[in-house]
Amino acid sequence: MNITKTNLLLIMIIMCFVALVGCSRDNENKLNLDDVLNALKSQNLELEPYGITGYPMKLNDVIPEVYSVKLPGSEENNNTDEFIHFYIFNSEKDRLKGAKEFSGVTGNINSSTFPFPYEKENILIIYWSNSNDHPLMKEAIETALEQLNS
Repeated sequence: MNITKTNLLLIMIIMCFVALVGCSRDNENKLNLDDVLNALKSQNLELEPYGITGYPMKLNDVIPEVYSVKLPGSEENNNTDEFIHFYIFNSEKDRLKGAKEFSGVTGNINSSTFPFPYEKENILIIYWSNSNDHPLMKEAIETALEQLNS
């Protein structure tokens, strides 16, 4: 009987260990705002926290972090600022719901800027460019996202 109890205890300890390792891996795969900002800054983009202006689009109950973005050496002209909205979701599943919400409202957006959404794991980035045909930051953002977790 003691051998059976010992085996049962050992099996329970192993099951708890496996469960803990599985949960910790979920958290390891989550990106945070600092991860994304560092990747973008490595592409020589200048990012400044912009705060909340107006009513930023809430997606799947997440309010974005808003940053102005520019290339180094670009002129200081507030009329030509471009912006990035960072949505940090709890999971990839939540991000997928947020992205679906965004795609449902993009047809109704009446704006002088053009949205370019990017998705990676639990992050949704919406880059608001002044040009629909020639978005200045497109390549830098794509390269930065490819570098994350590689």
